[in-house]
Amino acid sequence: MKRLLCILSLCSCATNTGTGILAGASLGAGTGGIVAGGGGALIGGTVGAISGTLFGTVLDEQDRRVMETKSPRTVDRMDRGDPLTLNDVIQLSRAGVDNETIIVYMKNTGSTYNLSQSQIRRLQDSGVSQEVIDYMIESGE
Repeated sequence: MKRLLCILSLCSCATNTGTGILAGASLGAGTGGIVAGGGGALIGGTVGAISGTLFGTVLDEQDRRVMETKSPRTVDRMDRGDPLTLNDVIQLSRAGVDNETIIVYMKNTGSTYNLSQSQIRRLQDSGVSQEVIDYMIESGE
């Protein structure tokens, strides 16, 4: 049980739903295991995963609502599976969407970038994280 909790705590998820599932299952399994042993861990983990899913999904929907308000074109492009433009990446960052989520969207849409120095500066000046910029640079190599 301790190994499972250690493994789960080292994982990260790219979406809020995934993070909610992971956190809920971890906490539920840990609490259930302490209170009632192995059977309790299974039940606690299941209940925690369900609760975490509900909590995480709300946050993903919240990100989507923010993006629909701030940049409906970005949401439309993502829904169609089109590659993300520089403006899309900037809008996602400005809306507070998590770096990992932005990177997953870029991977899923097959977005590749051959960024010039001026584009990199524009991304940096617009508040895009270095992690996202690094991914974009690597995608064009």
